[in-house]
Amino acid sequence: MDPAPHAPRAPWDSHRSGPPNQHNSGLLDGQPTGVSLRTPTAAAASQSPSSTPDPPADCSSSSVPPRPPAPSSVLRLAVGDRQGRIALWDFRSRKILRWLDLDLGSKLGIQDLCWIRSETWLLASIHGPSMISLWNLTSGRCTWKYDSSPEYLSSIRRDPFDSRHFCVIGLRGFLLSAIVLGDGVGDVSIQEHQILNSGGGELEKLEKEKDLLSSSSASANVSPASALFPMFFVRFCFSPRWRHILTVVFPKELIVFDLQYGTALWSASLPRGCSKFMDVMPDLDLDLLYCVHLDGKLSIWKRKE
Repeated sequence: MDPAPHAPRAPWDSHRSGPPNQHNSGLLDGQPTGVSLRTPTAAAASQSPSSTPDPPADCSSSSVPPRPPAPSSVLRLAVGDRQGRIALWDFRSRKILRWLDLDLGSKLGIQDLCWIRSETWLLASIHGPSMISLWNLTSGRCTWKYDSSPEYLSSIRRDPFDSRHFCVIGLRGFLLSAIVLGDGVGDVSIQEHQILNSGGGELEKLEKEKDLLSSSSASANVSPASALFPMFFVRFCFSPRWRHILTVVFPKELIVFDLQYGTALWSASLPRGCSKFMDVMPDLDLDLLYCVHLDGKLSIWKRKE
């Protein structure tokens, strides 16, 4: 007997898992109403859920808007590459709607992307080691830039309680909190914090090994943090339960940080026998944190009563 035919699927309703890879520069980040996925350079082709003509070379980051659109609307995927380009891709028609480029002359590779909602949808991006940009997707123009040199920026996230608010974390513990006040040029309010941590010595050692402390180092000027330090991760997530609360993981330390008061509330060292932290993600229903480690293992953390 011939097998029953499968029901036809919509052109965007597909997924193909990629192989495990220790060089993956990120993980799937589930949100209440959407997903954000940062794909690795080496495995970008195998992890792509579909194909697109003229795809960005060396895909380093991608992000889906957090709210599922109506069936008739465009489902946009923002994809960044190591050449500093960002493509807005219509996931349904598989066509590139627009290219975004800082046009600085140098190719500042994309480290991370995040959708921000103000009066309209905006896109925040990390370019190279230290540049943050905000894009108006209607005009395709960059409306705001912030250079945090000499920081190495690692991760950018949107506040679940305020879609105008996002934070950016650096490998040394630099934390930028930004609120988009409007869609005009420069309509952003910022506040800087520094999270004290135990990873500074290890990062300085890696800088010396790669000769990145020299001002003449070309790779340090244009490459994103995931390219310069592929095995050194600093990630964070907003608490879905309490406003202003972040959980930050450094390679050997987990810290709960209060944005409102600019102080750490609690910290814990990496348990003995555990591989270094790679990423952190909150449970949206339970009071739990999920941490991924470099050896591929998952640890689950529960707040003490």
